Amino acid sequence: MLASEPNEEPGELIQIALDVAGSLDPREVIARILERGTHAVQADRATLSSLVDDQVVIEATYGRAGELTWVGQRYSADYFAGQPLVQKAIDTLQPTFGGRLAPDRAAPEFRQALTSVRHVAVVPLVHGGRAVGMLVFSRYEDREFTSADVAALTLVGTISGLALRNARLFEEGNAARKRADETAARLRDAVEAAEDVASQVRLDEVLRRLLQRAGASVDADGTSLARLEGSEMVIESTPTGELVGSRWPLMPRVLAGVSQGRPVELTAAEYTGAPEGLESVVQPYRRFLVAPLAIGGETIGLLAMGRKTDVPFDPAAVQSLQHFSTLGALLLRNARLIAQAQKAEQAKSEFMSMAVHELRAPLTVASGYLGMALEGAFGELPPALKDVLATAQRKTEEAKLLADELLTVARLEGKILTPNAESLSVMEALQAAVARARPRAELVKATIQIAEGDEGTMLADRVMVGKILDNLLNNALTYSDHPPTIRVQARRDAGQVAITVADDGNGVAPADQPRIFERFARGTDRLSKEKPGSGLGLYLSRGLAEQMGGSLQLQASQPGKGSTFVLRLPLATS
Repeated sequence: MLASEPNEEPGELIQIALDVAGSLDPREVIARILERGTHAVQADRATLSSLVDDQVVIEATYGRAGELTWVGQRYSADYFAGQPLVQKAIDTLQPTFGGRLAPDRAAPEFRQALTSVRHVAVVPLVHGGRAVGMLVFSRYEDREFTSADVAALTLVGTISGLALRNARLFEEGNAARKRADETAARLRDAVEAAEDVASQVRLDEVLRRLLQRAGASVDADGTSLARLEGSEMVIESTPTGELVGSRWPLMPRVLAGVSQGRPVELTAAEYTGAPEGLESVVQPYRRFLVAPLAIGGETIGLLAMGRKTDVPFDPAAVQSLQHFSTLGALLLRNARLIAQAQKAEQAKSEFMSMAVHELRAPLTVASGYLGMALEGAFGELPPALKDVLATAQRKTEEAKLLADELLTVARLEGKILTPNAESLSVMEALQAAVARARPRAELVKATIQIAEGDEGTMLADRVMVGKILDNLLNNALTYSDHPPTIRVQARRDAGQVAITVADDGNGVAPADQPRIFERFARGTDRLSKEKPGSGLGLYLSRGLAEQMGGSLQLQASQPGKGSTFVLRLPLATS
């Protein structure tokens, strides 16, 4: 029995290397390895297997007829124990050859094929000092593999190992890029959803959008949002408003999961605990997902979702929901805090309105009686008593003015102060305000000028505009240690009327400028402290301006040189 001459043509081996390296698709590389290797070593069949942990994965087997079979089948590495030839190649990391493999020790589907094999060569594919796969070449004729084939077998094994390794790395890189793209897309979706929710500040709108976005992210058919109270969840929001306020006991498994900040999925068979009378609500659903909205270790709420088909929730979608849930928890907490603050502010405004109203009535009565007494309705008064009553009346009127300011503030903050918008002559409004300020200006020897500007009409509430201008002129007359000069001017500015009130008084200290429009804000300089006042004038004036769709700003101020305020209001359309 003579062995055939080995194929030692270098050009063919080079061609094998070029062909195998010509693709990075693992399936294509495997097919080329088997086809080219079979011809290179003059075999009738070739099988390529990968060694993965304790398993042998048959990538493919190739025959001379060109068919690829047995792709992807897995077997235990114990298979080697019954095939000494294969075990030797794996242990020595060198090509081995000999007679046929033991058919009776092989898997049943291989036994028929192995009975036709006369000679076998096993070539280990080596990487990092260990076998990561193997090529098994078979000949059906009585042509044994010899030492003359070793060089070709070794080279084919080396080329195949490198090519397969590169293809696997390429495949892993593509898979990693795909996972990274999917993760980035999920993060973008989560951020987009959070931005959508963040565009709202009203609690009911935040709840509605949270439900909408959460349900869409996991393809749920029903959603609800609840708060956690002990071992129960209390429904806060549903798309239809149904079930709001109802209490649902949480299964220990669900409670344990949400306490650890992870979603819990249940089948219909696993779900129990619907409140009595509400079983029909959950009956249509075949899958449930409960996801916590948690931040800083605190569970802000629970998202409970249902699916009407018995199809598991997509793990990638659930992971995306977790990204969104973290942002959603922050937004929900902020919305709840804002809602609580708004309720507290409303309660405070209602109380202030009631208290001021009750205070104003006795002040009006007292002022009336004092006025009657001073006019002699109760007889002639001694001069000393008359002076005392005059002072009492003056202070009562000051208290009434303060009460009026507080009442206006309460109505403004309670959103019950509605402007009566009408077309007003800008010049008439300025002249009326200056006329009201003239008596006091004469007392302090002040000068008030209406500078030439743009005449026109504005869309505003006459009383509110008068109140704002009165406050600005009163401040200019009050906060000056010399007879002040006040300049008032109106001009058009980008669809608005800009009314400027400038003075050469004491000005506002830089440290006080950021807070002068706050409620009860007073200046910290000596003159401001000496002057009486409630600290509500500018706060109220800005609020009134904003109610009319305008604004009030401190344009400029310098201690010792005065201040300039600008009131902007909408122009009236012709």
